[in-house]
Amino acid sequence: MPLFAVVGLDDPSHSAERRLEHRDAHRAYVVTNDAPIAFVGPMIGEDGLPCGSFYVFQAENETAVREWLSQEPYVRAEVYASLVVRPFELGMNRLQPQDWPMPRPRP
Repeated sequence: MPLFAVVGLDDPSHSAERRLEHRDAHRAYVVTNDAPIAFVGPMIGEDGLPCGSFYVFQAENETAVREWLSQEPYVRAEVYASLVVRPFELGMNRLQPQDWPMPRPRP
């Protein structure tokens, strides 16, 4: 099945507050709708805070990925200033599977 990389870059003008406001809904949606997700996680800025998200989906097509994203709380709340979906080819994978870790303490 094809892979798709998704990069959501936060809108710096409101991202910290809006991201925190919708974080629980985001995580609940990801965890309860994780079938197409190969892996996902936040991208971290120079200040140590989340500045976006990186997903890799295993899905039939890009339309299926975009349908999943259309219900994603961060997308719906416009946390991301930009959202890019591209076909992805796996070259190497040395990541060990893991469930979502407990939230890190804020700096």
